Amino acid sequence: MVGLRRANSYENICKSGHFRSATPRQVLAGYGIIFRDALDAFLTAGGSSNTRFPTMEQVQLAGVSLFNAAAETGHVDIFVGHSWSAGRWSKFLALCLFFNLDMAIRCACGAWLVVAATLLGWGGITSLGGSYLALPCLVYFPMTVFFVVFIFGQQLFEGRQPPALWVDKLCIHQTDMDRKAEQIAALPVFVMHSSRMLILWDDTYFERKWCSLELATFARHVGTEKIDVLPLWLAPWLLSSILLDLLSVTLFEFLEHSSPNWSVAWTNPLMAASESLLGENPATLKFVAVFTIWMISGICYAPSSFPSSFSFRMKLRNHQLMLQQMANFDVRAAKCTLPSDAEAIEQQVEDLFKDDVVERRPQQMSGDIDNWEVCVPMRYHGGQGSPPDVFGDPLGRFNAYVRGTLREFVISQIGDELYVSWRTCLIAFLPMIFYSSVNILGCDNGPCDQSAALAGYQSTSAYMLTSMAGWIINIALAFPLTYPVLLRMVKFAMSHGDGSLQLCAAFLFCPLAFFYNYICGSLVLASLVCVVQNYSPTQLLVCFVVLVVLLAQVIWLFSSGTHQDSSQLSCRCVRRQATAYEALGNTGSVA
Repeated sequence: MVGLRRANSYENICKSGHFRSATPRQVLAGYGIIFRDALDAFLTAGGSSNTRFPTMEQVQLAGVSLFNAAAETGHVDIFVGHSWSAGRWSKFLALCLFFNLDMAIRCACGAWLVVAATLLGWGGITSLGGSYLALPCLVYFPMTVFFVVFIFGQQLFEGRQPPALWVDKLCIHQTDMDRKAEQIAALPVFVMHSSRMLILWDDTYFERKWCSLELATFARHVGTEKIDVLPLWLAPWLLSSILLDLLSVTLFEFLEHSSPNWSVAWTNPLMAASESLLGENPATLKFVAVFTIWMISGICYAPSSFPSSFSFRMKLRNHQLMLQQMANFDVRAAKCTLPSDAEAIEQQVEDLFKDDVVERRPQQMSGDIDNWEVCVPMRYHGGQGSPPDVFGDPLGRFNAYVRGTLREFVISQIGDELYVSWRTCLIAFLPMIFYSSVNILGCDNGPCDQSAALAGYQSTSAYMLTSMAGWIINIALAFPLTYPVLLRMVKFAMSHGDGSLQLCAAFLFCPLAFFYNYICGSLVLASLVCVVQNYSPTQLLVCFVVLVVLLAQVIWLFSSGTHQDSSQLSCRCVRRQATAYEALGNTGSVA
């Protein structure tokens, strides 16, 4: 193979037109067809209509078309690192998540606001009581907008200056073998002149030597803080959670329409049934009645909670595998198709991590860092086998970097296997968040004044404001608890083996986690209703205690507890132009 190029060959590489960039629209065109490693996919991406029996000339033309579509550049915003063993659809969804998620949420919320304002402006705030228009207009339509923008956002809103990406299939000539060899040899230079690195992780990423070279080069010349690790399981897990929540919303509304005003109609019978056990205190009886009604409504989550066991088991296994692979990483064990490539890659990594500045011990690092150095915090985590001499072996230092610094940085980004961010939980409950407006404005699927009177409120406004306050608190403090609790339950079941009994336990834990969510939500709504309808200092104290307990749970479960207090070793790197490494801003991380 051609020897790997050094940093000082940057100008020659740019002059030769080897350094190319693509846009997110090009990368995601055809549902990420460039990530499908097959000839017909290559021809389709290259614009060829004959994919069954192509001629050599058609294959060559497809390669030229793909390569010419990529623009010549001297710098890219994002270097996309991935393994070709991973599937096309998982990479496509991961990149949709990375580029389009925030935009999809904004568009969905904007659509919801426009529709809600239109409906309320047309008929008034109580006009949707008992209406069948509320669910399709305030839930289905915004969620349709969400999915459309999530999948096609890069085509709809690319903008004048989309981020410049480096993706091998588009930026390396696939049919000109001489040029391809030159570009592959220049790979380290492409990595050096990238602002950020996006790693599309799958279970083979850390097993590939070329991926290791990309990572080592970026860590050496740019820095760990500019790395984004996006596991390929994240997008399918999040989308499946959203779809299951949408199913639950549909069942919830079906229950409401099948028995209009059922919740307020059941209040008095439940209070009468509880009176013989709890006495005649109206506040206590009201608390029990509202608590019971909200718990009954939680039945809507039962059918969708069972499939969650599969997606959450997948999330746990893959997250654990990723962290375990990093903890046991050894660049020498990584695979490469050609032995000559393996030798050249290991030599390049050795050169990257053998600088005399790197070799100094942490206790000797007391001075300032050179203007053209990048801080690479190093913390050694031993993997399998005997630990290498971190400060004497360049490959051992790179292993230590992946096992320690990079692994801890990834945990700080997306947490450990039990962690899921509060924001991600809210996104997963997006259909139910939209449905809250249906429930508030729909007035229990009956005329609003009638529902308010049946529920025991003095006015319709008090009825609707209490419902709105209950939903806001539940959305912020109760609903997000479901997934952290569920992850811990599934982890507990999996920690005792992988047999049929453990599988059944994990399967049953899913409805229990949603049941716990509704216990918390029932406590919120019941205490809030009692404060409004049967106000007393005792009721206010009960409501305050419920809120404090929920807030404490949120703080505990959503605190990642990750601190990167590392000794720093510096890597001396080549002189760079300041504009070459400007940050991209918000990249849309969900963890």
